[in-house]
Amino acid sequence: MSKAANKQLVLKRKEEGASLIEYAVIAALVVALAVAGFGVLGEGLTTAFEGIVDALTGGSGTGTGGTGG
Repeated sequence: MSKAANKQLVLKRKEEGASLIEYAVIAALVVALAVAGFGVLGEGLTTAFEGIVDALTGGSGTGTGGTGG
């Protein structure tokens, strides 16, 4: 193998490694944004679902679903 071909092979390997790191960084950013988004939206979603439960059950939505007693 010539030196030029060997150098191209080494550069190609380095490029593949860099792209793997870039994908990992992008995935980490997506996860961080999702966690932050769920944190912000969590309170509103909880309130909305409690309202739905109240509408369906006609109750306060704070019970455990049992008959009490």
